[in-house]
Amino acid sequence: MDYAVLHNPVAGRGEASRVAEGVVARLRSAGHQVVAGHSEGPGDLERISRELGDGVERVLVLGGDGSLREVAAGQLARPSKSRVEIGVLPFGSGNVVARELGLPLDPMRAVDAIAESPAHPWDVGWARADGGEREPFLAMAGAGYDAAIAERVTAARKREGGARWYRSFADSLYVWVGVSEMFRLRPPRFALVIDGERVAERAVAAVVSNTQTYAKRMQLNPGARPDDGVFDVNLRTGASALHAATALVAARLSPPGPSWAVTTHTGRSIELWADGEERPFPWQADGDAMGRAHALEIDVDPGALRLVGVRVGSHKKAASAPVPRHDAQETP
Repeated sequence: MDYAVLHNPVAGRGEASRVAEGVVARLRSAGHQVVAGHSEGPGDLERISRELGDGVERVLVLGGDGSLREVAAGQLARPSKSRVEIGVLPFGSGNVVARELGLPLDPMRAVDAIAESPAHPWDVGWARADGGEREPFLAMAGAGYDAAIAERVTAARKREGGARWYRSFADSLYVWVGVSEMFRLRPPRFALVIDGERVAERAVAAVVSNTQTYAKRMQLNPGARPDDGVFDVNLRTGASALHAATALVAARLSPPGPSWAVTTHTGRSIELWADGEERPFPWQADGDAMGRAHALEIDVDPGALRLVGVRVGSHKKAASAPVPRHDAQETP
């Protein structure tokens, strides 16, 4: 089989290039043809993925969910018949898609698993903010609370102290921001419509899921599957710290949570908008902060891609070694 291996050279404090060389060597020693590429700036992975030669059958991306989304965007820009299978070698902070696929979280073990695994149809979500360009996502899109966390973590990483904190203790940064966000007195609110039915007037948090996995050891929508052609939506309208804390604890222990704290829905077309004089709300795609919007339209493209992994929609513990230190150190 012919592979392409792509990576972001600054990921893992520069360790990504060394690991990528090992991946290429491993594949070539097994008799595969391999081409390698890396990004030199934002958007490079998307361009390289889009321009892959006709002989490539699988493209592997060494990185986190953000890098994977770039590679997927490149494939989605190609005609459907020329899209190649995609594999992810986990090297980020969340690795949501890798967890959903049941892949080992050590990238060298993941490449061995991928070499022996089939490809699965994978639905792609498309989100359009305020009538702008459509943005794809593979795992989830969120508005309100979780997007605000992503927004604040991104801002922190642009500061020297925050960047060091993230590289060394990424989970603790997310926890600190998440807890402080619970006590925001006036979070932005938005209305929510699913398949033409208005289900909320003043929501404060919504996660549109394509996967059961939401984050490390967390699920918001346990019935979600990336191959069923519909989204599962976790919705919260209560703005108190109790509502937020209950939703988060439930995501860890017994998702989706009590109905007084969260409600769940399914649908193919999702619309969110800030009514009247409401402030724009933050939104995220696959954990990346995407800015703020007054209106967000989300639609599903069933089976638009094929991703390689052990299984889809299973949450038995992946057969993986302890996550190495480079996990939680990807730089976009």
